Amino acid sequence: MKGFLMLAGCGLVLLAFASPAVTGEPARASDKAALAECLKYVSDFPGNVPGINDTPTPAAHIDNKIKLSGHEPGSCIDYVTELCSFESDDGQSQLGLIDCADREVSVWEDRLNATYAALMAKAAPEAREGYRKMQRAWIDYRKARCGAEGSAETINTDRQSNIIVSCMLDATAQQALILDTELSELSR
Repeated sequence: MKGFLMLAGCGLVLLAFASPAVTGEPARASDKAALAECLKYVSDFPGNVPGINDTPTPAAHIDNKIKLSGHEPGSCIDYVTELCSFESDDGQSQLGLIDCADREVSVWEDRLNATYAALMAKAAPEAREGYRKMQRAWIDYRKARCGAEGSAETINTDRQSNIIVSCMLDATAQQALILDTELSELSR
């Protein structure tokens, strides 16, 4: 019986890595629109938050970060997951949240791939190889990081799947935002 449970747990781990983003299921147009709306809101933010302190002290720095935290592109991570979790009947269940996060991984992966293609098209020929190496190393890093985080949960396989998909979401979104920054710097 213990062997069967381990086999079932391994199957769920493999299933978590076979997310729609990895298996090629396209991102939903409504999810892509929701993320675009969030990122547009963030980019349109004028930046004048009341109470921002110009004094260079650790306390002022932390206070400023807290006041501005909702106005950074990273604030849009988990937005599609949250919308999804409220639109479906099982969105608040463990498996429903995994499905919603998996949908968001697809959206960020789609954005990452489009941005990477634009970056490669715009970059100088000598810079392309560096970007290619960076992206390949990041793919290996994401797989290792999320596998390690998931392997820490050895009892609850639903929780393990949740940990892995959450890691995939965070890592993919962060990398997409890094590539967005790289692309915008090339466009200047």
